[in-house]
Amino acid sequence: MNDEVVMRLRLQSVAAYRELCRSVQRSGRENIVFALLMLGLAFFFFQPRAGGIATIVFYLYVGLALGEFAVGLFKSLYPTAEGILLDSFVLLVFAGWNIGWQGLWLARGLPPNILILLLGVWMLFGSISRFRSYLVLRKLFAERPSAEHMAWFDDLVYEIKTADPQTDELVLDLPTNPHWKAKLLGSTAFFVAVNGNSVWVTGPEDFALRREKTERGTGWRKAMLSIHGERYPEFDLSDVSWSNYTKWAAGQRPTAPAGTT
Repeated sequence: MNDEVVMRLRLQSVAAYRELCRSVQRSGRENIVFALLMLGLAFFFFQPRAGGIATIVFYLYVGLALGEFAVGLFKSLYPTAEGILLDSFVLLVFAGWNIGWQGLWLARGLPPNILILLLGVWMLFGSISRFRSYLVLRKLFAERPSAEHMAWFDDLVYEIKTADPQTDELVLDLPTNPHWKAKLLGSTAFFVAVNGNSVWVTGPEDFALRREKTERGTGWRKAMLSIHGERYPEFDLSDVSWSNYTKWAAGQRPTAPAGTT
């Protein structure tokens, strides 16, 4: 495995960790919404001044909701793989609350609420599943990118998304589904989804771009793109992007996928 391949693998690992952090950040916003919903339900179903068990249940709900809100805020501001671990703890607390509550009812000789009991069991299994996912992520990202490396990668992704192939000969605009922008740097091609967080870091042998020979008189021709063997829907490719690609491909090894169909 040569140095270029090793570099691409490391960059792809950065891209994967970046996408993981974005998903943790999105789930953090979901935690916040759920916490606000819990607070609303607590005030709706339980009166804090009613006294007795109702007051205890109310303050327990408020405490859980505030904990959920804090977790969501942390995940939104500092998205890391540990956000998955926090989710595991939150679900474990909710599972303990739901199952424990029904246990108290049972101890008092009252029939438990089967729906709440099943919900508690479901949350318990969800907590275990997230904990296992976190253990896998720890192994996959044993060497995590530094904050500086992540910031550099974010800047590169933004640069590619906003680049114009007419003013930058290293850029391709590939309006397939999803819509990709590509930056051709040396023997490495960075594919960035215009909408979303997907990023592919490839070499000349990892993707293929083909365009039909027939000129339609519009400056565009139908093209096909495949990345790591995955083919994307046919799209219209401009003369400018095709010219940028063929110039780059001509300077690569003979295995580079240049040519028309």
